[in-house]
Amino acid sequence: MNNILVTSAGRRVSLVKAFKDSSKLLKTNSKVFITDLDPKTSPASYFADDSFKIGFFNDPNYIDCLLKICLNNKISIVIPTLDTELILLTNAKSVFKVNGIDIIISDLKLIKILRDKITTNTFFNSLKIKTPIIFNKDNMKFPVFLKPLNGSNSRGIYKAENINEIKPSDLDSKNIMILENIDNTVYDEYTIDLYFDKNSSLKCVVPRIRLKVVGGESNQGVTKKNEVLDFVKDRFGFLDGAIGCLTLQVFSNKFNSLDIIGIEINPRFGGGYPFSLNAGANFPEFIIREYILNEQIEYFDKWKNNCLNIRYENEIVIND
Repeated sequence: MNNILVTSAGRRVSLVKAFKDSSKLLKTNSKVFITDLDPKTSPASYFADDSFKIGFFNDPNYIDCLLKICLNNKISIVIPTLDTELILLTNAKSVFKVNGIDIIISDLKLIKILRDKITTNTFFNSLKIKTPIIFNKDNMKFPVFLKPLNGSNSRGIYKAENINEIKPSDLDSKNIMILENIDNTVYDEYTIDLYFDKNSSLKCVVPRIRLKVVGGESNQGVTKKNEVLDFVKDRFGFLDGAIGCLTLQVFSNKFNSLDIIGIEINPRFGGGYPFSLNAGANFPEFIIREYILNEQIEYFDKWKNNCLNIRYENEIVIND
């Protein structure tokens, strides 16, 4: 029982292939499966060993259905990929563990903190990391940046140069944050992939500058071994409750390396993780070594600096 399941796989072809390649490299003979609302239109399903249709997370039978898929297919590792499934799956960890299945996901307390932008800011401040100023509708300093409290994939975010550019409904919404706008002529935006072992110890950090973003995901980026790497290592060496891949976003001042502003952390594989993989930071291999081979993971920093990734579109053609 050493197969792997990637939930809500959608377009995560690179992640599925990475688990398959790592299984082959480590000779675990693990099969890699995926679940999706509609596997027929999920590109990842065509690269997995098999795929399974599953309902929405708010379906009361979702966990039972997922567990049944795991037991029927000898799955020992589950990899979540969407923000909306995190709380549901971390609450089910013990049920799956009793059945010999590890959901690679952070603890509930940490996920709840990181799913809310206000508590995330408090969390950053506790680590001595600056965060953007939060305004209310009566004390704004333009331009401002608006984002949902519980948003993901850049949905609902926008910049406003004046009051007329803010949607009236957003001014009074309790689900919208009005933030200081970070000037991209002064700051570079970084996405940082972090790997935490079973004991919540940091084992790998890969910062990359986001050169271009499409639909909330990195489309072009370049890895960097610089002051941002040192900054993150210093503050995240141990993060209580953190398990597996977490994705951190910060802004770093181009002219002052000590000026770094925390934006958000997603406790899951980010859509841009393949950039770190392509630089040599193989988190799927780490997971297989830890959870299937029961090996201890050593700190890894041998990934490639200045590794430029440029994404492009491709097609899967099915003639029925």
